[in-house]
Amino acid sequence: MIRQPTDDRGVSIALTHVLTIGITTVLVAGLLLGASGLLEERKTGAAQTELRTLGNRMAEDIANVDHEADGASGQIVLQTNHPSQVSGSGYAVSLYGTSAAECGTYQSNGDVACLVLESPQADVQIIVPFRATTPISESVVSGGDLFIVYDGSAISLSGQRPPALAPPAVPRVAEVRA
Repeated sequence: MIRQPTDDRGVSIALTHVLTIGITTVLVAGLLLGASGLLEERKTGAAQTELRTLGNRMAEDIANVDHEADGASGQIVLQTNHPSQVSGSGYAVSLYGTSAAECGTYQSNGDVACLVLESPQADVQIIVPFRATTPISESVVSGGDLFIVYDGSAISLSGQRPPALAPPAVPRVAEVRA
């Protein structure tokens, strides 16, 4: 019986390369999956921080209109400028009056109204309470530039500049020529 020699020297190099590529692929895939979870966590945290900051600014603006509206009978309109997105996604701003169930634990205080800022894409909701002596008209607007409106009876939010109240009618005096 004649035995043929086997030559396996070239196989070990090819096998080493295949194993190295396989192990590298598994490690990179694991790192990408782990990093994506961390990225989503960071994005949610950033959205919460941004919404809380925006909510506090808006609540301060509403409190300023509330202060100016105390005893006023005319219309007050305050335009505020805010980003239209937080952490790359849109958000909505809801204004609720005192004792509204949407204000959560803050509803028990009689003069505390609240803003609810919500970003469905980032799965974040922030409630910002504030004191209000003027009645609040519940309203919802998209995030971004908005108008805080006191119409003579209540404060509300609007996405568009409200039409100005018509000036009181002044009787015209007929011109008399001599």
